Amino acid sequence: MENINQYAKNISPELYDKLKTAVETGKWLDGAKLSEEQKAHSLQLVMAYQKEFNEKPDHFTIDQNGEIHMEAKSTLKKQFSDKEEDVHLLNL
Repeated sequence: MENINQYAKNISPELYDKLKTAVETGKWLDGAKLSEEQKAHSLQLVMAYQKEFNEKPDHFTIDQNGEIHMEAKSTLKKQFSDKEEDVHLLNL
């Protein structure tokens, strides 16, 4: 591959999801810890993939302009307050 952007265009969505999970958790799916070099390379690939294919970016992901997408605080509050119905309180 010519560069990381070219490589990112050719990976499958499934591989992207696995790399993203590895970067988020610091571990491969089998539980093995990522080395610092693996973390750095995986993160670069995840960001390059997001730049190519992230049409509806989430908060703190890379948009198709190559910029970090950040939601307004009010948008995040609304997004998370809408999910209050999913919270169940237990009386112990």
